[in-house]
Amino acid sequence: MAPREGDSRNGVYSSIKLTAFTKLPTNYPHKSFEQWLRGKRTDDGVAPYWRVHNKLYDLTDFVDRHPGGKMWLQVTKGTDITEAFEASHFGEGPEKLLQKYYVKDITTPRNSPYTFHKNGFYKTFKRRVEPILRKTGKGPSWKSLVIQDGLALSFLLLTFASTVLSSYTLAVLAGMFLSFTISCAHNYFHQRDNWRMYYFDLSGFSSHEWRVTHALSHHLYTNTANDIEISALDPVWVFLPKPDKNLIQRYGSYIYDLPMAPVIAFVAHLTRIFEVCIGITPLRPEYLLPYSVLFLMATISPSFWQAFKLFMTIHATTNCVFVAIGMTAAHHHPDIFHDGDRMRDDPDWGLCQLDAVRDRVEVTGNLLLVLTSFGEHTLHHLLPTVDHSKLSSLYPAFLETCKEFDIPFTFMKWSTLAVGKYMQMARITTNNNYPGFKKKAS
Repeated sequence: MAPREGDSRNGVYSSIKLTAFTKLPTNYPHKSFEQWLRGKRTDDGVAPYWRVHNKLYDLTDFVDRHPGGKMWLQVTKGTDITEAFEASHFGEGPEKLLQKYYVKDITTPRNSPYTFHKNGFYKTFKRRVEPILRKTGKGPSWKSLVIQDGLALSFLLLTFASTVLSSYTLAVLAGMFLSFTISCAHNYFHQRDNWRMYYFDLSGFSSHEWRVTHALSHHLYTNTANDIEISALDPVWVFLPKPDKNLIQRYGSYIYDLPMAPVIAFVAHLTRIFEVCIGITPLRPEYLLPYSVLFLMATISPSFWQAFKLFMTIHATTNCVFVAIGMTAAHHHPDIFHDGDRMRDDPDWGLCQLDAVRDRVEVTGNLLLVLTSFGEHTLHHLLPTVDHSKLSSLYPAFLETCKEFDIPFTFMKWSTLAVGKYMQMARITTNNNYPGFKKKAS
């Protein structure tokens, strides 16, 4: 498949050679979840309905009764939710229920390049795992719950101890446990509404926003121009193979990774609070969770200033650990597909997910490591609403499907991905090899 030019109306970004999408998404590069949603509504053009495959549905009367929570349908009104629907539901029940809200067929081609053919890789895999999940359930196991709550409790106890003892060492440890807590909480905000997903908000990040930027954007359009976790980092971290990257964009992260990492969440949180103050964004109660921790620290500390310094130490540590793990967890290496590289001839969504994800051999199989460092990442991308504790039981079905479709599934070392992140940012040429194979393109 020959690379296609980006849309010239995007100015400097017209040099990107896209292969996944025919044009750069509206509002690219996206910097906020609202901006991404506005662009997607414009590009999908199905307001006031929801699109699934080539049919339109009016889910207005179903929003409040959606088992996963009404937020998912509220924010996606007017968009194509094919990928979200397929990745989140199993069996014939949801499809039958959907027919109650059918409006009409639509002949306009989908903006997304992905397919979900009945006998394709992804649908075949889903059929294989469905009977397994009927037995085990999709939700968290007791081990998953104990790990999540134990990490949160450890963070609170270390925070209390660091404040009482005015210990920056304990504050750093508290920050590390807060990072592990929010990495684990990421497992929960993919699922139906639950109170544990709000652990994520203790960091200053927003679970509400990440349900859009991570679950609806990154997970469904991984490593493409429609992945906000790619575009929001531009121009500081540029992962797509743009031919016009400057030297700083290609090699500067060796220097500025360390000073940038501690401030990412602070900037995002302060921007959100500013938007709340000027009326752009409504105030959500969970936005105040970090301040509740600071308030408690201030009540037991010798001074507010001391509590504030410890609080900042905790969160700077959290940011560093979270960013370091997140950027080396699964997605960035020259051998991994990024928009602009050669795309497979069969754009089955599941296969394209395999092309954009790699698993770390050191993490797989250990639930604590899986929950705290985005492990079992391939299966998580294929089945994002399934609790991490259930993923290991699905490997036999997954590997059987890979064998049937002649997919050479492999693992990478974490060190390889860590180095690969810098190699990917330095890359300005597209990869013309078929993804997932050693076969040379003709």
